[in-house]
Formats: sequence, structure tokens, C-alpha cells
Amino acid sequence: MSTILRILSRAISLSLIGMLPAVSTVWSGAHAAQPAWKPQKNVELVVGAQPGGANDRMGRMLQKILTADNTASMSMTVMNKPGQGQSLGVVYVNSHPGDPHYLLILGSSWVTTAITTGSTSTHRDLTPIMKVVDTDLVVFVPVDSPLRSIKDLVDGLKKGTSSYSFGFSTSAGNASHIALAQLARFADFDPRKLRMVVNASGSITATQVAGGHISIGVSSSGSAHAMVSTGKARLIGAIASQRLPQLPNLPTLREQGYDVVVPTWFAVFGPKGVAPAQVAFWEDAIGKAVRQPEAKQFFDANNWTIDLIGASELPSQLDREYGRLRAMLSDLGMVK
Repeated sequence: MSTILRILSRAISLSLIGMLPAVSTVWSGAHAAQPAWKPQKNVELVVGAQPGGANDRMGRMLQKILTADNTASMSMTVMNKPGQGQSLGVVYVNSHPGDPHYLLILGSSWVTTAITTGSTSTHRDLTPIMKVVDTDLVVFVPVDSPLRSIKDLVDGLKKGTSSYSFGFSTSAGNASHIALAQLARFADFDPRKLRMVVNASGSITATQVAGGHISIGVSSSGSAHAMVSTGKARLIGAIASQRLPQLPNLPTLREQGYDVVVPTWFAVFGPKGVAPAQVAFWEDAIGKAVRQPEAKQFFDANNWTIDLIGASELPSQLDREYGRLRAMLSDLGMVK
């Protein structure tokens, strides 16, 4: 009996030894497969403007949705870095090269800032991830202003009125500035003589208009909403190709006889050197976030249109945008 047991024991041992290579191979394959990347620490979503403006509202909406479904794994913080036409935000994010835990929301005004200041820094010095939305611009005045329309404004400029002051954010030479310069051209008024006040956010511009500190403001409709809804400011025109969905009674500048349309947008970037797998994670996460019902409601309320352009197409799209804006600014004599 003991002989039989020894034979069986040896047979079982040899059988188990024979299985080891197969087991080892399976484990090694699973160990070698790299898991999909996910954030490993708190993510900073940097906004190049003060709280309250369109850039900031965009950032906080993304933060809320991305963290609500735990997409960002741990946490996400909105970090406001206003100054120099969003350029301080760019510098801050690029001080963390290759780190996908730093994201940056930039508007089209950053492109115009780079052009008008002669900066050598462009979108090619960041990692483009996704264009998210096309945004809106409106023109508004204090509620007791004698200006009732864009025609009134242009007529005033035709008379050489120099008492007007204009406010916008976040940098000279941006879409708001371009639109005002084009209006000045319709009045044969030198755009360089317009009295401009450049603010850190659209909400500051709205407050200044409501208080009568500046004559005319240009911002997103969302930034102007609080002052308009409380009867302290009044809208006189939309800088858009068609009427804004939430403001159907507000005529565009084109409808009022002035062909002024300057597209604006927001896109998300990372610092230079972010790896493709990390870009893919954020592209997928942000794309899913902006398709959520809450995001759509937010965009609709702000008169913004979702326009998703991913990381592979975005650089060439931004190249074209850079060229288009440079041509417009050159025509207006605003390029150094």
C-alpha cells in the first residue's frame, strides 16, 4: 500500500510541476498589461480669469460633473490665475511639464493676446486636449443710458463722441476688442482712440456698467445676466451670426446693419509633454462630461453651443484660428 501511495504522490508532484510554466505565463501576461491611466492625485483645473466670469463658470461646471461620477478618481480643484490675458495661467500650468494633473481652460482671447503682444508662446507650447464650446458676446449699457441700439452707438462715434468708455475682459485685442474696433470703423472713428477698460472677468465689466463707471460693456450674456435681470443694465445687441436661443428678442449687430461677427470659444489644454494615454483619458472624460444633461442645460442657459474637437484635430484647427485672428487684428492695426 505504501508503495502505491508513493507512486501516486510522485505522479501528482510531477503533474503540478508541469503546470507551473503555464500558470507563470498567465500571471506574467496579466502583470505586463498596463492598466489605463487615471489621475493619482488632486487635479488642478486652472482658469486664467477671476471668479464669476465665463471662464470660471465653465471650469466649475466641468469640475462638478467630472467629480460627481468620480471620473477624476480623487478630487479636482478650480484654481484661478488671472492676469496678462490668461498668460499667467499658461505659465503656471507649464511649470508642471508632462503632469496630467494640471488642466487649463483657455478662451480665444488667449490666442489674440499672443498675437497682439508679439508673444512667441502659442497653443503649440501646450498640449491641446479638446475644444468644448463656441461662446457668445453681447453689448450692454447702463439701464438709464441714452443708447437704445447699436445704431445709436455708431452715430455717437460718427459725431466724434469721445466721452464713451468701453469695458471687456480679459485682454486687449481679444474678440470683444475686435468687435468694438470694427464698429468704430463703421463710424469712421479711429479704433485706437476708443477708451478701453480691460478687466479680469466679464462679471467685473457688468458691475462697472451697472454702476455707470463705463458707458458700454461687452461680455458673455451669462456674465451680464445678473445686472440685466436686476434692472441695472440693458442689452442692446448680440455679437453673433444669429439670435441667441435664450435671448430671442435681442437683435444681432448684423441685423442692426453692422456686419460684425467674431467667434469665441473655450478649449481645454494640458502642460507640454503630457503622454498620449493621459491625453486620451481627459479627452474621453471631458467629452462624456459635456454630453451630460446638466452640462447641456448649463450651455443652453449661457447661449453656448457644444463643438467638440479632439486632440488629433485641435492643433490644426487652432493653427487656422491663429491665422484668421491675426489677419483681422492686422487689418485693424492692432498687431505689434
